[in-house]
Order: sequence, then C-alpha cells, then structure tokens
Amino acid sequence: MQTLLKTTRAYQLLQAEAQDGQLSHAYLLTFQDARNLRTALKTFAKLFFGCLDDTNLTAKQQRISNLIDAENFSDCLFFPADGKKLTVEDAEKIQEESVLNPVETEKKLFILSDFAEANTQTQNKLLKLLEEPPQGVTFLLGATTVFPVLQTVLSRTKKLEILPFDVTDVTRCLQRIYGDKYDGDVLSVCAAASGGNVGEAQNILEGGQYKTLVDNAFSLVLCSPEKLPALTRQVGETKHPKELLALLRLIYRDALLLHLPKNNQKNILLSSELTNLKKVAQSYQPSALIYAQDALSQAEKQVQFNAVFPQCIQLCIAKILEKNKQ
Repeated sequence: MQTLLKTTRAYQLLQAEAQDGQLSHAYLLTFQDARNLRTALKTFAKLFFGCLDDTNLTAKQQRISNLIDAENFSDCLFFPADGKKLTVEDAEKIQEESVLNPVETEKKLFILSDFAEANTQTQNKLLKLLEEPPQGVTFLLGATTVFPVLQTVLSRTKKLEILPFDVTDVTRCLQRIYGDKYDGDVLSVCAAASGGNVGEAQNILEGGQYKTLVDNAFSLVLCSPEKLPALTRQVGETKHPKELLALLRLIYRDALLLHLPKNNQKNILLSSELTNLKKVAQSYQPSALIYAQDALSQAEKQVQFNAVFPQCIQLCIAKILEKNKQ
C-alpha cells in the first residue's frame, strides 16, 4: 500500500515541502479509503522525520520508520487509539503533550486519524492549538471526507487529497498484498468494483462478495424493462452500492469497446467476463452505452447524498434501457 501511496500527488507535494524545509504547521489529508487511512498517515508522517526513501535509509532513519509503523515513536503521537473516535479527553491530552519537548528529534508530530468522526466540541477544543501550535509542533489530520470537518478547522490546515486510484494500480496493489492467494481475474474484478479504493477492494475480496456483485451487475444490465422493478428491489439490498455502480460503469464501458476495432479491445478491464460483455454489446447500441456513463454519474451523486438505492438504481437502468430503444 505504501508503494501506491508514494505515487500520489499529495505525497509528492508534501515530499517537496519537506525537502525544501517549507513544511506547514498543520495538514489535513483526505483519503476515502477508511481501511487504509491510518497506513496513509504513517506513510506521510515519515516525511516529517527525513525517512524519504525506504531503499536508502540510515540505521537511525530505518529505526524511526519502523517505530512510526508500530505507532511507537516518541516524537510521533497517534490519536485516537486505533478503532476509536477522537474525544474531548484526547484533545486535552494533545494540549498537554504539545508543550512538552521532543524526546529524540527537534520536532513533534501529532497524527489525528478519522478526524471527521470527531464531534463539534472536540474539534473546537483543538482550534487554537491548530492555529498557533508550540514551536516545533506539527499536526497531520486524516479524514475520509471533509463534510463533517468544521470550516474553522479547514481554514487552519493545508489540504492534501488522495484521489481514487486507477483500476490497474489497485489490481497491482492487491497482487503485492495477497501474492498468489487469489486468482488474477478475481483481483481484477475486485479492483474494478472498488471505484479506485484499495480498502473496498480488500473488503470485497476477503468477504467473498465479488461474485455476487458481478452477477448482480450483469443481471441489471441484461434485465428486461418489465422485470427491472423486482430485480432492483432484490439487488438494491446490497451493502456495496458504490461498488455495484462502479461495476456497472465498467460493464457499459467494456461493452462499448467491443463495438470498436479489435486493437482497442485490449483495454477491456473485465476480460474475465468476456462472454457476458459480448451479450451486453449485442444488446445495446453504442449511443446507449455512452449515455450510461452520464446516467451512472447522476446515480452516484444521488447515492452520495443518501438517495434510496433501489429506487435510484431502478431509475438509472430504466433511463439507459429507454435510451437504447431510441
């Protein structure tokens, strides 16, 4: 995961600031991958202590790097405890710790994970400290979304954003994590369903839902209009609505590629599902497959704002089917 994180623009920006000695006093790292947010914060934290290159570290830098990974480095303090929410008591502890001198280095870094989960009282408790921290103190906040973060906190932090990854990059990351434990086609399908989120791909993979997601996605795409309401009620109960929408997007995309000359078909991402993709390509006009991308974008926005998923997906597929009849 750290290998992938180091390719992001957010990491490269922070790395450049660290190398130039221009680090700010407070950062907010946004990363939608809840499962790997803490790993991302550790990866970025190493930049503050000169651990820039894992292949060329001194013994001291390697030791610091290892301690950060273990959340056990005296000058890099993690809040809250893993799996917990940041509380007012944590904020008070941070205030107390911030005035104490660093132990091993000349700086002290506070990592506040899942900051968007903190309530308003806790966030307000840290405002003054974020605006004017003691000399040598830096804050690195992490959040999967900025919406619950107070505007007053946002105005006091420099923003770093990790965007969703390319499907190919997610697949390669899964290969590094799991090795030969899973078939390559399975990894590709999970990566495709993840929407560029490695943690979601891991959850789908480890939970075994990938086959169900693929089956449901193709059932929707190949469904007749009269059977659509019943199917969407059934499929709409999924616990992975965003991943199902991501798969639908890829199915329509790959089916469109099948309408193009063969030299463009090498870019098909769901190659393990070629038989079903051919059925989709035969059933849809290219104009409808193109339209599907816009329709799914609207559905994704509606889901993001808590639309009822079964109704949302039914309306989306119905629009695509209607476009296909024109």
